[in-house]
Amino acid sequence: MCEALSDTFGSGVTRVDATGGCSKRPKSIVYFIVNRYQGHRMKEQVHEIDLGAYFIMSEVADIFSNNMDKV
Repeated sequence: MCEALSDTFGSGVTRVDATGGCSKRPKSIVYFIVNRYQGHRMKEQVHEIDLGAYFIMSEVADIFSNNMDKV
């Protein structure tokens, strides 16, 4: 999923390993930022890859980073 999102939208993705609070099963949390016009396409792509995935969309006022040009 991370690679597909990055390829489609041309931006970085952060993946965090997690454990389900009740199930105790391993999970992944993916942080990905899109603009308001890309949100619908991102939802479609996520569900094309994993119908069981769920996500939270939240408005972000600003993004600060000093490593935008680093690989």
